[in-house]
Amino acid sequence: MALSDDIELLGGITLFDGFPAEQLRLLAFGSRRLFLRGGEVLFQEGDASDGGYVIVKGQLDLTVMAGNREKILSSQLAGSLVGEVALVTSNRRVTNAIARTNCELIFMPRELFLRMLREYPELAASMHRRLADSVRLMMKDMSEVHHKMESIPNLHLAIEPQDGED
Repeated sequence: MALSDDIELLGGITLFDGFPAEQLRLLAFGSRRLFLRGGEVLFQEGDASDGGYVIVKGQLDLTVMAGNREKILSSQLAGSLVGEVALVTSNRRVTNAIARTNCELIFMPRELFLRMLREYPELAASMHRRLADSVRLMMKDMSEVHHKMESIPNLHLAIEPQDGED
């Protein structure tokens, strides 16, 4: 894939909305390409994070273990950004990421992304506004769900432990 294709792919990702082509070029140039075979694990729950991954080709499933069974939380396809929180903060992975098909990925290190935000503060301000809007919408949605749940009669009985259960 050519650098111009990577720039186009990055430009289609919501987190990078409003990034000028030159900044997308710098992100693409400073990132590295990874290839996984179907069934390979990209990262595991609890691993330290150091950046995000853009899926170029293939399917990556985000999973958690529920007892001794794997539960798929989401399946990500080409054009998806996985681990976006790791672009801005050091944390532990909260899911497993497993290639369900052969995958081609672009790994974007946190340091590269943070350097871009430091050097182009207008991008940081724009991204901050988008994230704040997202959080406001999420809080509004959560409030609506809370009000709907409060209107369900006897819901508390269904979720409280029974006598002898902890």
